[in-house]
Amino acid sequence: MEVHHHSHSSRKKWTHYFWEFLMLFLAVFAGFLAENEREHYVEDQRAKVLARNLYKELYADSIAVQQKISLRNTKESECAYFIDYVKDSNLIKLSTRFYPAFTWTFLQSTQLLFEPNDGILNQLRNSGELRYFKNSELQASIGKLSVSIANIRSRNEKEYGFIEFYLRPFSIKHYDFSWYEAFIQKGQITLIDALKEKRETQFAGNIVNIDGFKRKEAENTASYYLLMLRGTRQAHYTPYTILNHQLLEILRKEYQLE
Repeated sequence: MEVHHHSHSSRKKWTHYFWEFLMLFLAVFAGFLAENEREHYVEDQRAKVLARNLYKELYADSIAVQQKISLRNTKESECAYFIDYVKDSNLIKLSTRFYPAFTWTFLQSTQLLFEPNDGILNQLRNSGELRYFKNSELQASIGKLSVSIANIRSRNEKEYGFIEFYLRPFSIKHYDFSWYEAFIQKGQITLIDALKEKRETQFAGNIVNIDGFKRKEAENTASYYLLMLRGTRQAHYTPYTILNHQLLEILRKEYQLE
């Protein structure tokens, strides 16, 4: 019987398989690194876009809230004048300043409520894109501002409720809307512009239903409203301006924004 001997010269050494495995591993690992780097680049670019949009939104609100605070300071001053006047001044022959103060206190109200814009903030929270911001201080600042915005909205609702339930009924009962029409030139100019310009009318106006006008009721209604106005400004609007400024500073520093 003939015995055939098979040659083993073609068998590959273990080192050959090791190098093949190593090359394949390195290729896969390099692909993983490249994909990971690409994802980081995309996230960084997305973070820059979101930061820029958030900055614009916050900057616009930083201006708006300061304008509202300025108007509300004027309103508080006029409200204080109205309170002092109705305590013991002449209600038949009114001073020329009485009706502007009456108007600031009881009519010019909802336009002085600051309504924060949080479209980008909501997008960051709801879409999970907040994770693109790696700076923990930035994330914490966004969280604080979101809480402040929620508190402002809640406070605005309380103010609006007081306006609807107490100020409007009082105005309908006692306010001289003929003076109002003359003051705004029958709609030629807005009320807020007329008040800021301190326009003068030919007559001082009258208290409607003067027999039912109760000094103490007017004083207490305006006084409680003044307390509410001050509370909103001091405990909500002013703290918001501080948080807004802090977040703008962080965004400027982190993303080189101007």
